[in-house]
Amino acid sequence: MGPERGSSVAIIGCGINGLFCAYYLLKEGYSVTIIDRNKHGVTSKNNAGLLTPSLPSAPEMGYADIAKASTVGLGAVYISPSQILRNISWFMSALKHRKERGGKALMSLGSRSVELYGQFLRKEHMDADVIRGVGAFYESEDDARTLAEEYDGRFIGSSDLSGMGYTNLGGGIMFDKELSINSMKLFDGLRSRVRKLGARLLLGTEAELICGNGSVEHIISGSEKVTADTYIAAGGSWSNDLLKPTGYNPMIIPARGLVLLFSTGKQRIISAPALLEPEGVAVAQHSDNLFRATSFFEFKGTKSEFSEGRKRWLLDMLESHIIKYSRLKQIYEGSGFRPCTPDQMPVVGRVPGYSNLLIAGGQCRVGVTLAPITGKIITDMVNGAKPKVPGFEYLSPARFS
Repeated sequence: MGPERGSSVAIIGCGINGLFCAYYLLKEGYSVTIIDRNKHGVTSKNNAGLLTPSLPSAPEMGYADIAKASTVGLGAVYISPSQILRNISWFMSALKHRKERGGKALMSLGSRSVELYGQFLRKEHMDADVIRGVGAFYESEDDARTLAEEYDGRFIGSSDLSGMGYTNLGGGIMFDKELSINSMKLFDGLRSRVRKLGARLLLGTEAELICGNGSVEHIISGSEKVTADTYIAAGGSWSNDLLKPTGYNPMIIPARGLVLLFSTGKQRIISAPALLEPEGVAVAQHSDNLFRATSFFEFKGTKSEFSEGRKRWLLDMLESHIIKYSRLKQIYEGSGFRPCTPDQMPVVGRVPGYSNLLIAGGQCRVGVTLAPITGKIITDMVNGAKPKVPGFEYLSPARFS
């Protein structure tokens, strides 16, 4: 059964997760309004675009890891000491729950989400520069062999990597069914499709939840009051502030990343997208003339500017591992924020104590990967149905209530 005539949903957040929630809700016949403080979808565009549920969603965070990352840093990982002090309960929870993550559930959800991508792209005839087959490449052949077995991937040797455009690497793992996608094309195409399906977009305006008696009464968006039957908080790294009026804290803080785009002079630089470990640098060539590199997992609040030294670190990593690095000409620089929970599992479902408010957030480094399955779970819940997705119980917002 679809919604009753006139059923309406207001979504705060026009990133990739908010848009997939809107897409599936519109397909079910709901009237949808989307509100976002940003007009351009910065975080959803400025990411690696690797749909790789087989790989860990975020770096390990033990006591030694946090101590080192907050002093000298761990390559791509850095934690500002001030962020530890401001979010002490988050980091304590991260240490407490680091061995309790629902890794298998997250992998299952991710795999189903990649299947949904295939269905979505075929149905909507959307060109998003999809590449099938993603690698994780290592300096040590032994590490690659061991992890290929652990992650159930296909081991490849250094000579194969050289033929793919990589150097100074001992071995790698290929995940032949996983995907790389041009996140800028995906975002623009999905937002255009959601508009055509009838969504109303209010962009470039702040949103404030007005609550009372266990429900959201309306949203104040600029000078406008937005009223709906159901409200969805998909505010990414700003979820904590967004939900303050409810008294619920989803325990989401931002980890920032940097993206650099390069023109290739219409030359093939690499033949397969990959995550270069342990540096944590993701690379992909989306077309004959566009090469993307992303890196960093830094807890520095919502400060978006990277120092010249950090940019140089990323460029040095590319020069060290990309054979045709000299052919690249930088054409774009941007940053984005990954919304992370302490147990590195998303927060998707009904907000505790509220009858008409749901949250879709906390996907950390797998936000794009999990966006379709997040939209499906939220749509099932809005319909009053139990999601038919194994592992969704790990995402319950109640674990942080």
